[in-house]
Order: sequence, then C-alpha cells, then structure tokens
Amino acid sequence: MLRIKQILLLLGSGVSQRLICSQVHCSKRMVSMVNRTALGTGKSFGELLALPDAVFKSIFMSDGDASQSADRRKEELERLMPEIIKRLNRKHAHMQFVFEDYYRKECPDGYGYTQFCKYVGEYRNKHDVSYHNVYEPGEEMQIDFAGDPLYIRDYRTKASQKLVVLVCVMPYSNLPFMMALPAATTDWFFNGLNRALEFMGALPKVAKSDNMKQWVSKSERYSLSFSECNVEWCLYYGIEPTACRVRKPRDKGPVEGAVKHLYQYVYARIENEVHYSIGSLNSRIWELLDEYCSLPFKGSTRWDIFNSYEKPRMSPLPETMYRIRQRKEVKLSGTYHVCVGKERHFYSVPFQYVGQKVKVMWDAEFVEIYSGDRLLYCHDRSLVPYGYTTEKIHMPESHKAYEHTREVNAAKLLEWGSTVGPSVRWAIGRILESTTFPQQAYGKCSGVLSLAKTYGRNRLENACALLEEQEAPVSYTALRNMLRNNRDITDKGDDTISRTPYNDKVRGAAAYSSVTKALKEDSHGQ
Repeated sequence: MLRIKQILLLLGSGVSQRLICSQVHCSKRMVSMVNRTALGTGKSFGELLALPDAVFKSIFMSDGDASQSADRRKEELERLMPEIIKRLNRKHAHMQFVFEDYYRKECPDGYGYTQFCKYVGEYRNKHDVSYHNVYEPGEEMQIDFAGDPLYIRDYRTKASQKLVVLVCVMPYSNLPFMMALPAATTDWFFNGLNRALEFMGALPKVAKSDNMKQWVSKSERYSLSFSECNVEWCLYYGIEPTACRVRKPRDKGPVEGAVKHLYQYVYARIENEVHYSIGSLNSRIWELLDEYCSLPFKGSTRWDIFNSYEKPRMSPLPETMYRIRQRKEVKLSGTYHVCVGKERHFYSVPFQYVGQKVKVMWDAEFVEIYSGDRLLYCHDRSLVPYGYTTEKIHMPESHKAYEHTREVNAAKLLEWGSTVGPSVRWAIGRILESTTFPQQAYGKCSGVLSLAKTYGRNRLENACALLEEQEAPVSYTALRNMLRNNRDITDKGDDTISRTPYNDKVRGAAAYSSVTKALKEDSHGQ
C-alpha cells in the first residue's frame, strides 16, 4: 500500500513513469496499473491519497485478491496440504515422491513440481511454530542416545566393534555429558547415567528421556508406565522420572542440540584416532568434553554457569552409587563356569559347588557369584564374546596339572632350570638342542626338574655339573640313575657311602669284640 501511495504522489507531480520505476523500484506494469485504476475512479490523485486505508485498499488491491482467490489450483493444493504434510513426515518420504505418488494423481491439472515445492515450503514455515521452554537451574537433566556410533578396534584381529553413545545435558547451563557404551542394554544404560551424575557431582530433581524401552515400559497418551529398573534408580536418588511425548523430539530440544554440537567438537577430533579399549576412548572423550565445557558461552563458560547457578540448587550425591544388577539362579554344571550377559562370557566358580544351585548377580563392572547368602567370588566383567575367565583356585588339582603342562615352553623350562642352578640350565638346554622339535623334549626336561624334589636341588646341580665337566650326553635316565646310585657324591671324592640302611637298634662290630677275642685265645691254646 505504501508503494502504491508513493506512485500516486509521483504521478500527481507529473514525474514520468520511467523515472517512477527507478525511484520506487517497481515494474512499469505496476505503475501503469496504478495510473489506470486511479483514472478509472474519476478522482484526483490528492483525493485518492486522502482516502482511509480500508477504502484505498478496496480500490487498488481488490483485483489482486480476486485474482488469487480465483486460482483454483491453489485452493485445491491448500485442501490437500494436511495430507501432503502427513505423507512427508513418513519415514524415507521426500518431496518428489509425494508430488508424483499423491498430488499429481489427485490434481492432474495442478501446479508443477517447482510451484508445489514453493507452496509446501511456505505452508511448513507458516505452521512450524515451537514453544519456548524456560528451564530452572538444577531442575532437569535430559537424556538421549547419539545417532552416530563410535568404534574401537581389536588389537589382534583389527576388527572394529560398534559402540553406542549416551548423551546427557543440564538445559540451564547446557553442560553436557558424553560416554561410549558397549550396548544400550539396561545395565549399561543406567551405569552410564551413574557416570553422568558423578560427572556433575550432584543430583537433579527431574530426569527426562524419550520413550526408550530402558526408561518406559508402556507409553500411553495420559499415563506412563516406567520400567522397574527406572523406578528403582529414581527412588534411590530421589529423582522424578518423566518422558517426552511420542515422536516429539522438541520436548527435549537441549539434549538434541547438545548431540549436534558434540558431533562437531568431539566426533570431529577423534575421527582419525584409533582406540583399542572402551576405557581409552572414554578417557579421550572426557578430555575433549572438559575442553568444550570450558569454552566461552553466554559471557562465561558452561562449567562456571553450572557451578554458580545449578549445582548449589541440586542435591548432593550419596556415599555409594546405585548398582543396577541383573540376576539369575543356575545349577552349576561339570565345567564349573556360569554364562553371563549378552556377550555370553563364562566365569569360573569353585569346583566344589558342581551340582549345586548358585546365584549369579552382575552389572556393568562386576560379576558376583553366591551360594545362598555367601559370596563365593567376584569377577571383573569381561566383554569378550564367548570367552572364559577362570581363576586357578577354582580348578581341581588334575585340571591345574593339565593347565601347567599347557603353559610349558622352552623359555619357561630354561627359566625354571636357572632357579635350580647354572648347570641344570645347561642340561635343559642340551636336551632341547638334541631334538629336531623342542616340543618333543618338554617331557624329558620336566622330568629332570622333578628330580630336584626327590633328591634336592644341590645334588641335581652337582650331577649336572659332573656331566658338564665330562661333556657327557645328557638325558633324564642318566641323571636319574646317577642320583639313585649316589654317583654324584662318590665322584666328588667323599667317603664311601654304605648302602645298608641306618638303624639305631642294630649293634655294630664293637658289640662283638669280646666274643672274637675269646675265640682267638682258644685257638692259640689248642
């Protein structure tokens, strides 16, 4: 309207239409239309400018409205617009597909693809309104999983393991927490929430998540049923659980925004790094997270805002963090191992409990095994799929002996020989060198070392030293016979060793000296 009045003012002053176009920045067609409409009214330019806005608008802009209302294609498009938006919101749908699959079939004579996209975009912008949430300091913690995973690499196989990423944020200060987890299962999820609370050093009043199954067991419009683990976790800390509306991610906009910012700061910096353990990866994430929270933000930093305004209003952490433990009761099989977790890792139990029922309780860090109320053992949890964690104290003696034989190799045999003496080590080395495959001599070497238990370390060292001096062939049989026949002692120049067993009840030659003397005298008298 202002532009039309400006055109009328210039026309009344006698300015040419070409000059009006350059001054008002409009087309010559528009100047001609305004001039034609003004002359058609029979009134002067001054009288038209003095008219009220409503009357002025009815004269100069009614034709435009009529032309727009007369466009049946747009009316038809507006009628179909709710269904078009509904179809566009479906998974994997896009503008081209909806245009060809729906709009073109409903309106064969409607707009082309370009105009269709234009009017749909305008409709979306007009109806895309959002509510501005106001967050109180220390009131709420929002929870979500990042859509993009992270990876660690197996050191031996070089295979990559996919990890999920948990993100929490305090909306008032925008202080985020981030942690990589092996899986999004209940035990790992609540372990991650515990770490988030430890990271902040205080407890919020409310925890909000979407309708993930770890958080909500049943979602209804007016009533939510939270999972059992969620209720236990919240009761322990005195936190009120709440959840977003279904398919309404804007209900937790701050954590959605935090995920995007952490993509740009944390993900971008570790993209080309290789980590071989979750601990190493999380240490790197927390290092970058501390840098991110120390960046300038709203005239301060996220850490300063949180420590100044939020933490004083939050509750302190308890002395011990809550442990979400899963449990099961099994009858211990003959393998004396129990299977735990999605990774199906096996943990040892004392073999004395084979055939009895044991209770297994585990969380993200520990695996505890009970017999009744008695704790039998606590293992550190391992994530190796189908692996075994076995403590030697849980094995029977026969299994320990078999395990010992499997651990034997040439280096260990030489090391064990050195603990006895240098000559024994030399003897072990000669036996190993005398065979084409050293594995074939492991039994002989173990037999040589066992002689130290029977005859003592000193005698075995002396026997091996004699063979070393004589450069004689070394074998288990030769050393055993040498020690059995005491040749390791006689060859050292010691006194002759009687093979008669010592017995303090047996009388010696002195006890018979009087008898022998009498016999000699009788023989002389005769």
